[in-house]
Amino acid sequence: MGKRQRRRNRQQKQPRTTVKQQRRHLIPSTEHPLLEVVFKPDVSDKDKATCLDYWSFAEPGTWAYKVAEIGPTTAVLRTVKASCHADLLTIVCPDCAGPKSIYSRSDMAATRKWAPDVFPNEQTVLGGSCHDCQAAAAEEEAQESRRVAEEHRQQNQARVDAASSWLQEQERRAFPSSYPSVVNALALVSMVDIMQRKNTEAIGPLQTLGYSLAASAEVDVEVFRSLHQERWICPTLPATTGDFAFDDDGTVRGVYIKQIPWCLAPALGSKTAARREITSLLGRMLISRSDEVRDQVHNLQAGMAVAYLEGLLIRTYREEPIPEHRLPDAYETFLGALREGFTLGQLIAIAWSAAAAAVAWGQRTPGLKPGNVSAAAVTNVGRRIGFLHDRRIEEYDLPNWVARPATLGAALRVLEQHDAEIEALSRFLTLKQRTEARPLETTELDGDMADLQSNETDHDMESFLDDLRAGRKQEPSGPAITYALVTSEGELEFHTAPVDGMRDKVGSAGAGAVDRIWLPSPSTVHAYVAELVTASSATSNPVADEMLRLLDCHDGPFYGPISFFAISTHATQPRGLDEDQREMLRAAHEVARARAGLQG
Repeated sequence: MGKRQRRRNRQQKQPRTTVKQQRRHLIPSTEHPLLEVVFKPDVSDKDKATCLDYWSFAEPGTWAYKVAEIGPTTAVLRTVKASCHADLLTIVCPDCAGPKSIYSRSDMAATRKWAPDVFPNEQTVLGGSCHDCQAAAAEEEAQESRRVAEEHRQQNQARVDAASSWLQEQERRAFPSSYPSVVNALALVSMVDIMQRKNTEAIGPLQTLGYSLAASAEVDVEVFRSLHQERWICPTLPATTGDFAFDDDGTVRGVYIKQIPWCLAPALGSKTAARREITSLLGRMLISRSDEVRDQVHNLQAGMAVAYLEGLLIRTYREEPIPEHRLPDAYETFLGALREGFTLGQLIAIAWSAAAAAVAWGQRTPGLKPGNVSAAAVTNVGRRIGFLHDRRIEEYDLPNWVARPATLGAALRVLEQHDAEIEALSRFLTLKQRTEARPLETTELDGDMADLQSNETDHDMESFLDDLRAGRKQEPSGPAITYALVTSEGELEFHTAPVDGMRDKVGSAGAGAVDRIWLPSPSTVHAYVAELVTASSATSNPVADEMLRLLDCHDGPFYGPISFFAISTHATQPRGLDEDQREMLRAAHEVARARAGLQG
């Protein structure tokens, strides 16, 4: 309600007040009224008399009666408050032009007009708005606040709905179409490691982490942005609308990467399967690109060495930070040393010595500018690296105050696995060549059904049929041989048992029969695989498949356990593996497990 409307309402009430002119209670007199006592309905005559005595005065500034003269102070004040209020007829509201209302003598004193020489005798606009206008203004403000709050609530609810829909769309995105870069892959593997250690399904928000995944917090943001665009990760809850960026029409434009948690993309499968899938896929990719992984390790270690050198100068020697224009020189110097074969521990020792020498030079050289000592430390690092080529250098441990990116551990594990695989592959190829060097008569074998071969069976067909009719299980018999068994879980086991027992153990995964695989190289080792095995993730045997590929058999995939055994140079009956063959299979198994993405 505006000022004009309130003034109009006040004017519309004027005729009614003239009708009741005889019942008005004007003070000090009807001829010169300055104050009107307005009673509430149903006030008794006794209370009216108390109120009139309370408000009575002959001239402004002096009340006719003290409160104590009217009656008990508490009772008088309670009666006045409950029964009436007073309108100052000569002090009008600037908004509605109505008289200013007061409710106690204290209100009168607050007008600062309660004195004979200052109290107006004619209508005068003074002070602020009257009580009614103040109440109306407060109501208008309350209504506006409620309206704004409702608009905000509706807008916030619309944003919550839009954000929820956007998150659901993210969860429905397709499987990643390409491998991430090496840096992104290492960050993803590190995420999986952290989630497994903490037994959680999400990581972040990034701004709450006390560490970085990649080289720095800024690099982490770019890595997460790239992984999200490539559909490897997606944002998840808990989140607020403040974590999302909205267009003017209320649709979600994106999220603030540092403010929201992240999880693996649901398209990768169930939570456990997703972790296993990423470990397998990216593990093989990173091992195959070990040179790039090694470069990334060098990049991270060079950054850590620079951080150590600068931290040492600041924390220990109270020197200025390395000048900005010398930071690239320091980084390139450390990076070049790492590529030349220096270890991080050796570079830490060199940095310590270089910093100490630079500080000593600064102490005996007057007139140096701030930053000269730190710049000299960078120069000293380069000189010492050049001098210490082909010399023995002690290694120092990196102090705990130097941040270690989480991807460094993942990268070092990849390189360790790669080196172990290369060593195992070299050992396997050597043993394979040694085994191949043995002479073997050329023999033609077509899909030997070992369970039905009369020359490989230690009991005749008639006894076999008798046992079958009687429901008796045929116990393995015959001489025992040592053979290798690769279980469906990827474990390599060596057993000593009759040939029938070996066939039963392999064939039990399927129809009970086995097929023989005549391996091209080395030809002195054959394998048994089960027939008619149901193809499933539970029966798949990727480790055995990879071992067969290493042995130049590219059929498959095969399912269920697979056994390896030897044959002689003159006969194809299974015989026990010798020491070289067992070592060859161990090396092949080690390589196969690494390539299948399993932990050794």
